[in-house]
Amino acid sequence: MTLDTWVTGWRPRDLNTAHFAFLRGYGLQNYFTDEVFLDRLAKSPTEDRRAAALEWVKVFTNSLRWEDLGWLRSLTTLPILLKGIQHPDDVRVARDHGVDGIYCSNHGGRQANGGLPALDALPAVVEAAAGMPVLFDSGVRSGSDVAKALALGATAVGIGRPYAYALAVGGTEGVVAQLRAILAELDLLMAIDGFPTLADLRAAGAQRI
Repeated sequence: MTLDTWVTGWRPRDLNTAHFAFLRGYGLQNYFTDEVFLDRLAKSPTEDRRAAALEWVKVFTNSLRWEDLGWLRSLTTLPILLKGIQHPDDVRVARDHGVDGIYCSNHGGRQANGGLPALDALPAVVEAAAGMPVLFDSGVRSGSDVAKALALGATAVGIGRPYAYALAVGGTEGVVAQLRAILAELDLLMAIDGFPTLADLRAAGAQRI
């Protein structure tokens, strides 16, 4: 569950071009193929895309509360992870509500420009998680970025924009090549620095220089 975008941040590039694809009804197929959402519409999105986009705004801008996690848990047995948490107090509240994992991320700073880098928040998030899985992303561009996050306690690391860029340039083969390059860099970096396993890397930790 993504927690950071019930309202969008200040995005000068989007404002300069008057561009927000969702308001034009693009990028919303997860809504436009959902039966519950479609029941809210007088016409299908293919018949009236603008009306469907405006209905999406009504749904999207409703923020969730901690208490809503109980409702979500009642709907599924799948693991529930909360994405966008960067404060240890929020991690502890999430644990109290029975979530299965934390996704430490500031979404590349797109929401709160000038906020705390996710990597700086990661150690405290991992400590507060007390063994609960902690995934990480935000600004991960290379194998060395992955190594830093793993050394600071991340259970796994997500790759954001690099795979999207690779997909645009080279399709599936581009994504495969990009991920292989990141893994190869991580593997070489660990070998050069003397870490034969991820456990060794995590045990060594990391420090700012």
